[in-house]
Amino acid sequence: MFSSLRHLNALRAFESAARNRSIAKAATELHVSHSVVSQHVRNLEEWLGVSLFERHSNRIELSEDGKHLEPQIAYGLQILSDACDNLLRLSQSGTVNISAEPAIASRWLRKKITEFCDQHPKIECNLRSEWRTPSIDEDQVDLIVHFEERLLRSRTESDRLFPIDGFPAMAKSKLDPNFEPEAEGNLVEFPLIHDNGRHIWQHWFTEFTKEGKRWKEGKVHSDLSLAIEAAVDGEGLVLADNIICGKELASEQLVKVDDRTIRCTWYRVAIEENAPSNSAAIVLRDWLVTEAQKEDFAI
Repeated sequence: MFSSLRHLNALRAFESAARNRSIAKAATELHVSHSVVSQHVRNLEEWLGVSLFERHSNRIELSEDGKHLEPQIAYGLQILSDACDNLLRLSQSGTVNISAEPAIASRWLRKKITEFCDQHPKIECNLRSEWRTPSIDEDQVDLIVHFEERLLRSRTESDRLFPIDGFPAMAKSKLDPNFEPEAEGNLVEFPLIHDNGRHIWQHWFTEFTKEGKRWKEGKVHSDLSLAIEAAVDGEGLVLADNIICGKELASEQLVKVDDRTIRCTWYRVAIEENAPSNSAAIVLRDWLVTEAQKEDFAI
């Protein structure tokens, strides 16, 4: 075993070249030169006494011996990587103070943080829900989750999580059994519910209808969470989405009444600029970005 591990760098070079079917791509992936990867592969071939690749003028292909070796090496390297990642995850420690927009805080982020803490038992996460965007260097906040347009004005380093793709929805109890979602004009009779201004409904009506002033009607709530609750209570139409409003749509507390959908905004996650690469905030940020990529948000 120890004799084999002396060739660990050569095994990594072989696995990358085999997976990419390219010495050049392997060199880029491993951040070394083309000649280094080539030398590693040659050293491995000399040690094993076989040719692992069939070399052509501008490409390589796995030999029969290479085809036999490649999946076993890939599996072994993955085991090593997983073992190190698991130990690192269990040993990482620290406290992360999180400020989040109310709707994502209660409807997505809270459960995700619980999962994160289960996986990272030495990292403590404190979540507070608030509409305002705090100053990350003055309000004892390490990580902020909020709408893109609000975070882009702050002095932070931020990444996108997922968008809000909004479509008209309302309480099923308020719908006539004969309601036809596709019928033009059927939405006129229902009040509109706005969150933090009227601009999103304005965008929807401008995009899809000729009702130029309809968006000016209806109640304005201070945040998205309140607007969703108002719609569930039967107060009117809200621009719902499949992620933040997923629970209400699944239980039919809210039902989609029009398929026409607009991208309202994005949620972003932000941390302090130039935060240490091993900080608990960066660990959580990277984990949340990965989790968000699992969401189905294509319009």
